[in-house]
Amino acid sequence: MIVEPQALEKKAFVGRLYSTEKALWKFSWFLRDFGYDAELLSQDQVNVKALLGLQGVVQTSHACINGRTYQNLDAFRPAREWEALSSTRTSASEVQGQADGV
Repeated sequence: MIVEPQALEKKAFVGRLYSTEKALWKFSWFLRDFGYDAELLSQDQVNVKALLGLQGVVQTSHACINGRTYQNLDAFRPAREWEALSSTRTSASEVQGQADGV
């Protein structure tokens, strides 16, 4: 589910996964940080139903390859870190606003 931008709130997004060693390592890290079942993860198993409800913060981008648009997962953080990231971003915006005389 998307929280921001608000125009996309509560919509799902679909990305693609590569099966390279590095990509699978990153996917494992992603699952761990987002609260995927540790026992399934230790057995190198992915249960699609267990993916539902995972929460976290992701940064995505779009890539156009051969006329097709793909959504890439660029970065991610666990949901428990969202408040810290959000308050840091808000504080930076407030400081910038004060500097601009807002």
